[in-house]
Amino acid sequence: MKGLTRSRVGRVFECHDGLARREELLAAGVSTGEIRAAIRRGEWVMVRRGLYGLANWAASPRRDLVAACLATGGAASHASAAWLWGLLEKAPDGPTVTVAHGQRPLGERKRATIATLRPHTLGLEGLGRRATVHYSTDLAETSISHWQGVPTTNPLRTLVDLAGEAPGDVVDAALDRALARGLVTVEGLVAEAQRVGRHGRRGPRQLRRALARRGFLGAPPASVLESQLLRLLAANGIEVVATEVAIDYGRYRIDTEVEGNVFVEVDGYAFHWSPEQKERDEARRNALRLGGYTVLVYGWRAVTREKRRVVEEVLAAQWLALARRADGGA
Repeated sequence: MKGLTRSRVGRVFECHDGLARREELLAAGVSTGEIRAAIRRGEWVMVRRGLYGLANWAASPRRDLVAACLATGGAASHASAAWLWGLLEKAPDGPTVTVAHGQRPLGERKRATIATLRPHTLGLEGLGRRATVHYSTDLAETSISHWQGVPTTNPLRTLVDLAGEAPGDVVDAALDRALARGLVTVEGLVAEAQRVGRHGRRGPRQLRRALARRGFLGAPPASVLESQLLRLLAANGIEVVATEVAIDYGRYRIDTEVEGNVFVEVDGYAFHWSPEQKERDEARRNALRLGGYTVLVYGWRAVTREKRRVVEEVLAAQWLALARRADGGA
């Protein structure tokens, strides 16, 4: 292999984490015989027919994912895309890609799996890995981004796909991260779920449930939530002393004070979801508690669906506050 050709080949491999498709190598001036010779010498490995890798390149989840994209012509998706976007803390056990319906991966002779749209595994023999391949009829160009040099489904599509496979707590955490980093909006997620939703598809339905769990769908506005809390307290004989209470010369504001110097706050998740807002809220409440105030906090789910627990806890807090006051007075 001549020096100029070797330099070109090196750049091809470097662009793809030590991987290169056959047509790229041929375009760089490498002959079929030279490809075979490099494999015989152990310098290259054949990942799949038509896809080669440098034998001395370090293994990594990212390289496995790039190999799956090159082998299929698809894009990182599902948990792999979520990891690439930073929505999951660690890479999944194996790469997952989504391919446009009818597109055939390298070395794939059978088209039966493509026709059914069912996901299947694809061997990356030279890397000792297997990839999961999904086929899609609605993988529009607008659904694909290039992130960190890898073709990947955009954050909206990624969350829809992840919701169809991952446990609820994993989806909730990924959703929180995506919103906190400004990768998606609630409106965008709802629109994407509507766009790709179809009968029998699990992802859009599960994403809507995740949004509901976080209080973005079906949750009342903050003012309505506070009114519901007041009605709940009144219906159970708990006297409200004041609302919108200013403490420490207006430095802090608490939603509701009930008899016994007990304070109750409600969080509408749509207004308190970001890590920054949560940190500010907790700092304020910690300061109040250290100042001797009893502060109870409830979200929309507790106020609307766990009413008995809310009432029992408020009553218990009142009893403890009165007991402490009596002990101090003795």
